[in-house]
Amino acid sequence: MRSVPKAVLLIAALALPIAAVLVSFALTDGPRTPQVPATVQVGSSPGPEPSRSAPPASTVVPTELPPPAPDDDDDDDDHDDD
Repeated sequence: MRSVPKAVLLIAALALPIAAVLVSFALTDGPRTPQVPATVQVGSSPGPEPSRSAPPASTVVPTELPPPAPDDDDDDDDHDDD
């Protein structure tokens, strides 16, 4: 079995992914054009209207959480006992 030079393997390793990208670009029709609405109104959404028979969102009062524990990491030594 004959060994393959490293340069050939390097070229193949770079050429195969580049060729795959070029083929995928060639097969696609190009980027899709965005669908922009003719008019835009503040407060309106393009989705379906919410149903009026839906119950209102429940208002749950969040419980109070205790304050976080104090951060006590004394890494600096201010003791001058030298």
